[in-house]
Amino acid sequence: MKPISTSIYTFEELINLHYVYVDKTKYLYEMIRNGKNQFFCARPRRFGKSLTISTLEAIFEGKRELFKGLYIDGTDYDWETCPIIHIDFARSDLRTISAMESSLKNFIRRTAEKYDVTIDDDTPANMFESLVTRLYQNTLKKVVILVDEYDKPIFEHLENARDAGAYRDYLAGFYQIIKGTERYLRFVFITGVTRFAKVSIFSKLNNLDDISMDSRYATMMGYTQKELETSFGEYIDDAVSCGVKESDGTKINRDDFLSKIKKWYDGFCFVVGEPSVYNPVSVGQFFLHGYDFVNYWFATGTPTFLMKLLRKNHIVLSDLIERTVSESSFETFSLAELGGFSSGDERVTQLLLQTGYLTMDRLLWSDPEKVYLLRFPNHEVSYSFARNLFMAYAPDASASDDSTRVRIAAMNGDTSRMMESLKGFFASLPYDIQVKTEKYYQSIAFTVFRMCGFDIKMEMATNIGRIDGVLDAGRHLYVMEFKLNKSAEAALAQIDERGYAEQFIVAAHEKGKTVHALGVNFSYADGERNITDWKEKIV
Repeated sequence: MKPISTSIYTFEELINLHYVYVDKTKYLYEMIRNGKNQFFCARPRRFGKSLTISTLEAIFEGKRELFKGLYIDGTDYDWETCPIIHIDFARSDLRTISAMESSLKNFIRRTAEKYDVTIDDDTPANMFESLVTRLYQNTLKKVVILVDEYDKPIFEHLENARDAGAYRDYLAGFYQIIKGTERYLRFVFITGVTRFAKVSIFSKLNNLDDISMDSRYATMMGYTQKELETSFGEYIDDAVSCGVKESDGTKINRDDFLSKIKKWYDGFCFVVGEPSVYNPVSVGQFFLHGYDFVNYWFATGTPTFLMKLLRKNHIVLSDLIERTVSESSFETFSLAELGGFSSGDERVTQLLLQTGYLTMDRLLWSDPEKVYLLRFPNHEVSYSFARNLFMAYAPDASASDDSTRVRIAAMNGDTSRMMESLKGFFASLPYDIQVKTEKYYQSIAFTVFRMCGFDIKMEMATNIGRIDGVLDAGRHLYVMEFKLNKSAEAALAQIDERGYAEQFIVAAHEKGKTVHALGVNFSYADGERNITDWKEKIV
């Protein structure tokens, strides 16, 4: 089996060391085949942006020998070499604007030395312009510009609105050099986490083609199901032959194994109607770590700013169910405007979508404009997001111990112990972030259940109302209704009167499950702000 790497982002090194490489050169060929083009593509972190940039660099360096057997090697591409300017903000010092300027100057100087051209020591923007011009004059070949993580300087300073705005304004001036030197350019490709607003940082680059939601490039980054089974087929065969087992010790067959990988790591959709993709880091780490179903992508780094932003705006898990986003909002979203935690509901949704914590589900309607329904991509993101969100609200909570107690109690049908453990979670929430709404308390409970790894369905619609929650805990199924400052009896009575549990009884009993109707009451009164009473009925 070829080795796997999730830490090598240089195409040449990946090929020369004979690591697994999922062939994406068809998409790159489509971008570069027609001569002069300028592209932008946004994708979440650790999704292959840097490897895409590196692969383009190898193509424009004419290193055809690296591409033997890959799609582009069988095309009519001419492999003409071009001078390349590669700017990587992930390798820049971004602590201050002055430090960033120094990094930009170093990128430009090293490129000038590589091609033996001389430029004056000036501002980064002037040096950039001079470099493009002189590269063309000296080589008589048009220049390729590759920019990786264009928005990282702003992301690094989002907690301070003034700093975020200052970095945005500085970069806008730097990037406008691309517009001013277009006549010397062969190809431009810019990547980042967030899509740009055309009225913001790239306002001068009217020729920049945003392919972030272009169906032709929907699967350019990430792995499709076919790519997973083809490129990692030997690992899949090995896992099945070794006898990968479920948590209860039963052996998983090939189909169930693939279904479980899909449930955990697939589901990122960048264009509605196109195939979803797996996160490359999750897939690589999964196979490297002996087929262990745990959190990989989320563990590579969740911005603390994001969780602070959600807490400041009192956003809880149920707020993210059936979120929508409009097409026009992509044109006005500006990352820097979130600086200092300023936000609107739609901006927060946009940020969660573009950073990969939510993804496209389906198109709701297209008139008068397109509106999309969003969802969590997969089990890894859903579980990890719930855990991190809860810890943002209750940083001192012993999440691991408490969630373990809740999980064991729920799976054993020990409702009394489960509710006592839930009370421990609520007791750990600071008073200053609690909100006097039923939705807030029920969402915290749902977050805890999601942290336990349970399948919890929230706000399930029926013909006579909405069930607050349905928790599948193995041999026990809980149909739950929550009240605030009322009574558990009233909550349980609502389940009975509206027949919420009835639709689950037959299917649950066929599978040997016990159905619990569970009414829970919360109190917002001083000294309480917790579960005050609960009542259940086995149905």
